[in-house]
Amino acid sequence: MVLVALVLFLGPIPVLIGILGITGVIVVLRFPLAGIYALIVLLPFNALVSQVAPGVVGTAYGVIKDAVIGLLLIAALVNRRFNRAPTSIAVLVGLLALLPLVSGTFTPSLEQALYGWRNDYEPLLLLVLVPAFVEVRHVRRMLMTIIATAQISAALAVATWTQGVQWLLDIGRLPVPAGQRFPTSLFSSGSLTPRAFSPYVAPNELAAAMLISIAVVWCAPGLRTSRRLLLTLLPAAAVLLTESRSGLFGAAILGAVLLARALRKSSHILSVGFLLVAGVATVAAATLYIGGALEEETDTSFGGHAASLQEGLAQLLVHPLGMGLGVVGPRSLQFETNYHVESYWLLIALEAGPLILAIFLILLGVLASRAARSRSIVGFLPAAALSGTLVSQIVLPTLQESPVSFLLWISIGLATVVQVQEKVDPAFTLGEHSPTFEPRRRKALSAQKKPQSV
Repeated sequence: MVLVALVLFLGPIPVLIGILGITGVIVVLRFPLAGIYALIVLLPFNALVSQVAPGVVGTAYGVIKDAVIGLLLIAALVNRRFNRAPTSIAVLVGLLALLPLVSGTFTPSLEQALYGWRNDYEPLLLLVLVPAFVEVRHVRRMLMTIIATAQISAALAVATWTQGVQWLLDIGRLPVPAGQRFPTSLFSSGSLTPRAFSPYVAPNELAAAMLISIAVVWCAPGLRTSRRLLLTLLPAAAVLLTESRSGLFGAAILGAVLLARALRKSSHILSVGFLLVAGVATVAAATLYIGGALEEETDTSFGGHAASLQEGLAQLLVHPLGMGLGVVGPRSLQFETNYHVESYWLLIALEAGPLILAIFLILLGVLASRAARSRSIVGFLPAAALSGTLVSQIVLPTLQESPVSFLLWISIGLATVVQVQEKVDPAFTLGEHSPTFEPRRRKALSAQKKPQSV
């Protein structure tokens, strides 16, 4: 009777959402891994659901990630599992989660400050929460889930791109309502065909997510090279269709880093040498390309990026303690007080001060250093994923979009689980073609126990 009364009073959709929400809370608290799987599967389609169902359904779908993070925090506190993450990472994440709250005192409203913290710093908690609940035996299944979801996202990107402008009409991005800007980021200069972007909110975000997924494909254990190539096709096609310069440069850097890792097996010097040469070549190519575009004025967006970075650096000198939590970045445009800058690094510095940016860069350095020292290809995943998104982080605010940042930090969190196990168990190896480490570990241990023949 109570259920019928609620349906009559509130309507069937809110009641259904409420029932699903209560069920989800119970499931995540009882089985935290289910929450992490939910984030992997549901987040890539957050923008699409919000566009197709902008009402109660879209809002509820967007709140899922925040609810899961909160429930995982509760479960970790109750079960005392925070000590499973490496101390260096846990301390840096704690600082990045707490210190930016100081800049919230400069924010005009509490709502804007909390919204800014949610977009920029909440996702970093996954670097601690994923190792808190994930065991080594779960890592491969979760990585394969990321790969499978990426294939669906890439296929959707290709399919929607073939529909052209009609897709923008179908999801309501066109026609533009009165008083709102035309979505110029969805079109290349002089082109009438939209760039690929779905299911993400924009092309650059799609490119960044696909590069993270490609890094996962090439760092996941238990896959032959032929299968890795096959699984790379759709995400690579999606990156190309985005026409994202940061995506193309990121793909070149990612490829060089993965090749350098492969060469390290034969020669460490050769690996380092190749990486240096590839880095110089990439910088030179980017300089020539951007310089030519600016000189011939074939792409005015480069000038816009340069002007935004210069203005952002000037503002940084004026606001050494930050402009206010939630005041900077594309997500702040819905508030009256806002400032846009085309760099995630500058976004953090302008929002909360240069000290927060320094801590964030130290965190990236720690993650990359741990990855470079890892014996397994899975442990190397943070270096690959960060290298693929490096250009995007420097010149675009793509990490302010939670579907991209959550994917990055979940992937790195899974690799951290393997790195911790490598440190605890010297016989542990998670090979590129072996889905489990147990056979190799047992073989190593049996070799140690085997008696020597006289």
